[in-house]
Amino acid sequence: MDVEIVRKPAFTVVGLPYEGRNEHGEIAALWEEFRRRSSEVARVVDGAFGVCEGPGPDGRVRYLAGLAVSEVGTLPKGMSAWTVPAQTYAVFPSTLPRIHETYRAIFESWLPAAGRRPAAGPDFELYDERFDLSDPESRFRIFVPLA
Repeated sequence: MDVEIVRKPAFTVVGLPYEGRNEHGEIAALWEEFRRRSSEVARVVDGAFGVCEGPGPDGRVRYLAGLAVSEVGTLPKGMSAWTVPAQTYAVFPSTLPRIHETYRAIFESWLPAAGRRPAAGPDFELYDERFDLSDPESRFRIFVPLA
């Protein structure tokens, strides 16, 4: 696996939240809704983020599809602001068709083989200016906090 270790400062993401098990593609639908409403988010500084907390013992995750901002200001209706703490991350490239496979490989193979554990705190996907939604092989990066 192609892995990079980076230190990232704290940042804030404003977007649409979801909580559940994503059993019926709810997160993909959340992104569709967020794409329609993304212009409502002001003071954007750096790409689109999918911030994820969990899964918990019950399989539920908390997820935010949003944009990084320099300051929160007034939140658009139905949106939330989450601050991601400064952290050291293992960074993995992926594509949308392989996202579940990549997450599985990170947690079931790479972390144990590297002798690492995930730290408390959210992991996130970063969709920067290089990401092209119309290209299924377009790459984005998954950041997993390291203990």
